Amino acid sequence: MSLLTVDVQGAADLMKVHPKTVQEKIANGELRAARVGRAYVLMVRDVMEYIERAISNQTAARMGDPKRKRRDVA
Repeated sequence: MSLLTVDVQGAADLMKVHPKTVQEKIANGELRAARVGRAYVLMVRDVMEYIERAISNQTAARMGDPKRKRRDVA
């Protein structure tokens, strides 16, 4: 069975960032999450989509694609 959800630490592990960064992205609305009890729960697919958008946007910016700016994903 594959893992469908992760907590903040799990998302941070996938993104290779500090858990505080994930919490900031949740607070800013950059990452979808829900509070279940005291903890946030994120869908793995949402975290992976965020990572894919970041890769696409940053690669496009490096390649000079004027259509894609580094706007919604840093």
